[in-house]
Amino acid sequence: MRAELSAIERLLNSDKTSVRRNPTWDRIHEETGAGSVIGREIRFTHEDRHRLRIYAQSLSGLDPQFDSRAGGRMAVAEYDASEKLSSDSVFGELLVIATAGSARISVQGRDVQTPPGSVISVLPDMLDWDKLRECRLVVIENGAVMPHWSDIRLPGAWKDSVLIYRGHRENLRSVATLVDEHPPETLAFFHDFDPAGLAMACRHGQGVVMVPADWPQLRQDFGPNQPDVHRKQLVQLKSLQNKNRAGDASLIGRMAREQLAVMQEHMVSRKMALAAVSVEELFTGDIASPGLPSR
Repeated sequence: MRAELSAIERLLNSDKTSVRRNPTWDRIHEETGAGSVIGREIRFTHEDRHRLRIYAQSLSGLDPQFDSRAGGRMAVAEYDASEKLSSDSVFGELLVIATAGSARISVQGRDVQTPPGSVISVLPDMLDWDKLRECRLVVIENGAVMPHWSDIRLPGAWKDSVLIYRGHRENLRSVATLVDEHPPETLAFFHDFDPAGLAMACRHGQGVVMVPADWPQLRQDFGPNQPDVHRKQLVQLKSLQNKNRAGDASLIGRMAREQLAVMQEHMVSRKMALAAVSVEELFTGDIASPGLPSR
């Protein structure tokens, strides 16, 4: 994380609009979708630079354009002592969770369910991790959809699931630990339906990925599709295509041909039915019939 933050700070505190590609910048581009890959460079618009600034703030709690991290941990501690950042850091530890259907979590020995339109924020030490491993767990990429979890049309087998935001500060590490320890057969990832989202979901190498159940019918001119977003994710798309073994017949082949990029917010607001697809199925074209969730 330090290398990524330093690279973003250097860019934002200069007048540069491009950087030479290297492993650090490729990771940043893959994670954020910011910038366009042109040959051996990544070029940034004003909007891309703003996205990088917000991303760096979410990782460190500091504004890379105004707050210096120079001077080591003691210098940074001066910022953490401020009322604003101290408060933010406390909330940054909390796991953001919702329960769909009959699923429950246990917090300090008490069973908890969340009504529609609500989530619960829990300190990791207060959550019964053993009981959570008995549940189906869906990791949500975008925290903005969490309050609207009841509009997520999960496949029938997943309608009774615990949903957890993947995190972006201290909670990111806790969620990563939960994912590593969770049984893969009851683990799912719901990300944006675009190259960056699928690449991020595949990185875990286990569990299933939630995708639009009607993906074989999606076209470039589909209402909420954003081809311009897709075209900014060529690095992620190439990494996916390198694993593709079924050409246009696979989900990845369809995504590449139709330049698909459908955000989670659109899938949820439109109540698009989702299907659970294994990582292997993304690249083989062996998805016989995506399962539609029960209404």
